[in-house]
Amino acid sequence: MDEQKLAKAIADLISAANSGTPARKSGGKASPAKKKRGPNAYNKEFSKQMKKLKKKHPRTPVTKLMKKAHSATKKARKGKR
Repeated sequence: MDEQKLAKAIADLISAANSGTPARKSGGKASPAKKKRGPNAYNKEFSKQMKKLKKKHPRTPVTKLMKKAHSATKKARKGKR
């Protein structure tokens, strides 16, 4: 291996280490980006319940509201499976 190829290989390894991605041979194709999944029925109902509760109790911590929204969502979706 001559000096230029060695220097290029070392530079590639250093840049790959700095970028956090593994080095791959040139000419390889990158994997396609994954599609994001849309909200399901539970998420949509939970969002509605959360908005209702937040409007009704604006100063209550979100963690407590989430617990109530989860219960309300389960109750609203009962039998809609």
